[in-house]
Amino acid sequence: MRICITGTPGTGKTSVARLIPMEQIELNDFARKNDCISGYDTKRNVDIVDIDCLKKKIKKRNNILLVGHYSHFLECDIVIVLRTNPEILESRLRKRGYDENKIMENVEAEALGLITQEAMDLYKDVYEIDTTNIKEEDVANIILKIIKGDGEEFRAGKIDYLEWILRWY
Repeated sequence: MRICITGTPGTGKTSVARLIPMEQIELNDFARKNDCISGYDTKRNVDIVDIDCLKKKIKKRNNILLVGHYSHFLECDIVIVLRTNPEILESRLRKRGYDENKIMENVEAEALGLITQEAMDLYKDVYEIDTTNIKEEDVANIILKIIKGDGEEFRAGKIDYLEWILRWY
């Protein structure tokens, strides 16, 4: 089984994944180590990941967590989207030193639920967890619950931050 943990940068994917006792691949590191970088986006100051290359390199891997904000574009049995209140997310991204454009792009994507929508367009088994006021250990336990098939209350589509967009205008 492939569990894809995705979400906007800053929602807790890497921190939470470390607490889950499964083999896992942190996709940004894996892409760099396996020559799956196809270029560099100078506007966003990020590597451009070749998703098709990743798919080929990961194809035979099973019983694994795929962790990254684009993991839902790979082959997943279950997709878990981590979500965070846009105001808190903005603060986290500032602490990471993101530039203003990158902060705004990510906060807007979170408010719109972009990653959840992308995942729901691709998969049936999509869940989302609001990590805003939950300890990492509790988020990890929810993920384990979902993996065991007992997480219906976390089905995607219930978290709504759209009102945050109205505050910007």
